[in-house]
Amino acid sequence: MKVIGISGNKKFLDGFNRDYVFDHYSTCIEKIGAVPLILPITNKEEVARVYIDKIDALIMTGGIDVNPFLYGEELTKETEVPFIQRDTFDFLLIKAALNKNIPILGICRGMQIINVYFGGSLHQDIKYYGETNVQHVQKSNHHEPVHFVDIEKDSILCTLIGEKQIVNSVHHQCIKELGAGLTASAVSSSDKIIEGYESKGKNKILGIQWHPEMMFAEGNNEMENIFRFLLR
Repeated sequence: MKVIGISGNKKFLDGFNRDYVFDHYSTCIEKIGAVPLILPITNKEEVARVYIDKIDALIMTGGIDVNPFLYGEELTKETEVPFIQRDTFDFLLIKAALNKNIPILGICRGMQIINVYFGGSLHQDIKYYGETNVQHVQKSNHHEPVHFVDIEKDSILCTLIGEKQIVNSVHHQCIKELGAGLTASAVSSSDKIIEGYESKGKNKILGIQWHPEMMFAEGNNEMENIFRFLLR
C-alpha cells in the first residue's frame, strides 16, 4: 500500500500546543486504499527530508493565510496573523517532495503556499480581485457544493473529474499571479477566480482551491479521482 503524507498544523488548546489535521484527509486516503501519515510541523530540514523519504505522495493541507511577506507584500487588514513556523515547514516539505519527484496535491492554503513557493502571489482578500456574487466563504455545511468550476479540456484535472463540476468553497484569498511552471486548469464559472492549477513538467503537482477532502469524506464520489492522482 502506498503511504500518503499529510502536512500537519498546530493549535494551542487547554494550555498545550497540539499537532493536528482535520480527519477528512486521512478518511479520503484510506478510501482510496492508501495509508495516511500525518507530518507534524518542524523547522528542521533534515526532519522534513526524512518525512518525505517515508512517503509516496504528499498533501499540502488547508489552514491559516500564507504570510504575504513571502510574496513581497505587507499585510492588509483582512489577512490573518502569520504563522511563520508553518510557512517555513511547508516550504521545507515542498522542496523535499520536489527533489524526490513525488505527486503533490495542494488544497486551499496548500494550493496557495505551493504557488508562493514557485514565485507566485495572492490577493489577500477576494475583494481585491474584484466584484463577485459567488459564496467563496460558504454559509452552508462545508462539504456541500455552492458554485460551478470550468475545467480546461486538455488538463490533468479534466481527466480526473471532467470539464465542469459543482464544488464547495471556504477561502477568502485567491491566486493573483501564478508561479513559474504552473498552469491554470480550472476557474470559477461566474467570476473566473483560479480554482485549480497543475504542473505539466517533470514535477507532479495539482492545486485545488476548493475542499475535495470534505466532499469525498462525506460521500461525494465525484472528488475521488483527485485523491487517486496521488497514486500515480
